[in-house]
Amino acid sequence: MSDLPIRQVVLYKHGVGYFERETNLEGDQSLSLSFKQREVSDVLKSLTVLDLNGGIVSAVSYDSTTPIEQLLAEIALSIPDSGSLKGLLPQIKGARVSVKPTGGSVVQGTILGIDKTDARTEHGLEETHRLSLLTDAGDIRTFDLFDLELTLLDDGIKRDLDFYLRTQLASKKKDARTFTLFAQGEGKRTIRVSYVLEAPVWKATYRILLDEGEGSSPLIQGWAVVDNTSDEDWQDVSLTLVAGLPVSFTHDLYTPRYIRRPVVEVKETTGVLPPMAEAGVEDYEVTGELMAFSAPAAPAPARMAKMRRRESIESVEKNYGSRSSAVSSVQAQTRERQVGDLFEYSIDKPVTVRRNQSALVPILLKPFAGRSVLLYQKSARAENPIRCVEFENTTGLTLEGGPVTVLEQGSYVGEAMLDTLKPTEKRLVGYAVELAARVLDNIDSHSDRVTRVTIRNGTLKTHYAEVQKTTYTFNSKSDKEQVVYLDHPRDDSRWKLVETAKPHETTENYWRFRFTLPPGTASKFVVQQQQTLFQSFGLADITDKLLATWVSAKYLDKATEKALKEVLAQRQQVGRTEEKLAQLNEERNKIHAEQKRIRENLGALGDRASEKALRERFVATLDKQEDRLAKITEEEAKLQTDRDEARERLNAALAKLEYDAPVLTEHAD
Repeated sequence: MSDLPIRQVVLYKHGVGYFERETNLEGDQSLSLSFKQREVSDVLKSLTVLDLNGGIVSAVSYDSTTPIEQLLAEIALSIPDSGSLKGLLPQIKGARVSVKPTGGSVVQGTILGIDKTDARTEHGLEETHRLSLLTDAGDIRTFDLFDLELTLLDDGIKRDLDFYLRTQLASKKKDARTFTLFAQGEGKRTIRVSYVLEAPVWKATYRILLDEGEGSSPLIQGWAVVDNTSDEDWQDVSLTLVAGLPVSFTHDLYTPRYIRRPVVEVKETTGVLPPMAEAGVEDYEVTGELMAFSAPAAPAPARMAKMRRRESIESVEKNYGSRSSAVSSVQAQTRERQVGDLFEYSIDKPVTVRRNQSALVPILLKPFAGRSVLLYQKSARAENPIRCVEFENTTGLTLEGGPVTVLEQGSYVGEAMLDTLKPTEKRLVGYAVELAARVLDNIDSHSDRVTRVTIRNGTLKTHYAEVQKTTYTFNSKSDKEQVVYLDHPRDDSRWKLVETAKPHETTENYWRFRFTLPPGTASKFVVQQQQTLFQSFGLADITDKLLATWVSAKYLDKATEKALKEVLAQRQQVGRTEEKLAQLNEERNKIHAEQKRIRENLGALGDRASEKALRERFVATLDKQEDRLAKITEEEAKLQTDRDEARERLNAALAKLEYDAPVLTEHAD
């Protein structure tokens, strides 16, 4: 059991707990706390100790990480489990002691050793042990080891023995590390100690009670599940539960850290004769100037201790205020408190949770604004709606998320999960499938006529609407009128609602509609949405037929129609020129092929007279063909110039042609 009982426990949702202990004491005292080894770093990071009545805490010591064998090896003492006295005294040979035999006087001296002898008794020979002592008078005397009172006079031996025993005791507590607080002060005082440790998160769980009486509001009952996994009871503690996510982390402060220092070797040099310094003249002005820049003299040790004590008290008073102000601030707090994004539940009455046990702690029992409704969401269940509680948080509290059990007219009807709800927030909490209602949905899609035409950067776009109509049919077998919420998937980047009732609300992924479902009938609800699509045409590639189609459909006004006809004429001009160029190129290729054939024939002719006439004929043909090739080159150059100029005019016409207008049935000239 700790010297400091737990008075307050604050549990958080991110895996830590704040623990506060308090006790009363008088005068100078030491207090002990025990922690598991894995908890020590958290304690060192967060431990706060306050003396609320003007005293100070001079130090807090705690067990080292050094193994017990190494700790005990430093004092060279070993006490056997049996024969402890006769085993200890030989190890402190030379220590000064005071002995008082039974019925004798006190004798002081130095231990020489332990002698074992056999003494004759009425039972025969028995082994006895006698202490040999060199008295202060110089005599050597022996005493029956088990018939005397012995007092150690050597302070060093007493300290070593005390350390040995405390270390042995601490080693018996598995994985335990002891913290000792040294409190100094006068009179009766109160010591408060607090720290943060890893702790299981607390969990919220709720019960919703529907129709508990005619005309009454539904009730919500909240419970917190808390776990005491420590080795100490929480007896009548003040319990607070905090929701939120403050920053918390682990940091090893327990393991000693060492910094490797450089090794500096002694540099050996040749000895020299001491110089004979000249006598100087004391310069009082310079000395005064130097003293002005020197550090002030350190205060005497006693004065430094007094200053530290006063600064410690002033620091506590500055940061934590007086005890009365601390108490008043606690009394001013409400039982539920909002601090930024943190929300806390303070339990009104003291709570007891035994060690290694858990508890259900009531945190809420209040009416709220709500009713039973239906929610249809096809992705959740296609055939039936979900029965929900239309929950409005009118409790005035922030409700931490957790599981909910729903009871209706005293019977269990389902379960749900409640998201974290701040005051006045609303949520549909689904808890059961409504089998008394079935839902069918029918989707019909069609593309509407072109509604707008745009021309930009040489591209014409015809914009048209795609309409999607979804008909939901609800068949109710219930004998009661029911409120239905319908979640229809939404994609604002593509679709917009048309000819549809305004949604009751919009969620992240749905349009949510609300309507009333009559008892025992089938009702339909229609959601119609529309998205705009377009088809693109490159104006440089349009044809007379396509332009005629646009004109006939009255996609364009007269000015744009005229401009497009000019574009078409320019494009046709370019086309005719390119066609002539292609014809010239084809003619050139034919001439080249014919010339190749003629040259092959010329190579095969001999020197006969008949062959000479044929050769002259071939040469004349080649001469005519060369003239034609030269003419083709001239015509090509002119046509290419004409084509390039026509292309420039076409591109200029396309660049300045812009149009953006809805499609009308009639256009003004």
